[in-house]
Amino acid sequence: MLSMNIIVTSLKGGVGKSTTSIYLSAAAVERGYDPVTLIDADPQASSAEWLETWPVEGITVVEAPSERTATRALGRVEGLAVVDTPPGNERITQSIVAQADAVVVPTRAGGVEYSRVVATLELIPSRIPRGVVICAARLGTNDLDAAIAWWKEQKVPLWGVIPERVSIAAGPEARLSRDGLEAYDAVLQQAMRGWR
Repeated sequence: MLSMNIIVTSLKGGVGKSTTSIYLSAAAVERGYDPVTLIDADPQASSAEWLETWPVEGITVVEAPSERTATRALGRVEGLAVVDTPPGNERITQSIVAQADAVVVPTRAGGVEYSRVVATLELIPSRIPRGVVICAARLGTNDLDAAIAWWKEQKVPLWGVIPERVSIAAGPEARLSRDGLEAYDAVLQQAMRGWR
């Protein structure tokens, strides 16, 4: 059986890592990937809590809130694994990213986002495909247009723009939306390019 590890990471918190991890896992299930495991490596366990409240059939959740447990969990997974990493922890990020087949880096448009994303991208070995996903985007705004232009100028692949209405800002009280599944399915396809 083929295995693939998609790591969702950013050194900055509050950018949509958990949302992205959940939606990528659910999009994979909808595409028929089996098994799909979501490894929640964030001590806050947002992904695990969310899926405990609103289970998605076909996703197995593994809580692994340390470098050691996350690395061990990745070594045991067959099929597709999506890893939700903690913010601000370069050591665990490097350790987990070293096992990646693709890395998805969520961000927001504007503000102080660029420097933290660039720092995150620098932790990813050059052989590993990576792409930025702009989450909770306010479509049609100057901030979004500027962010897209900046990433293109930096020659960093932009794997998706996720509309603001898709976010799980409400936390465990919110269900997955059809728009979100479709938007993240496109991100999943970008991440899986070349892996089949």
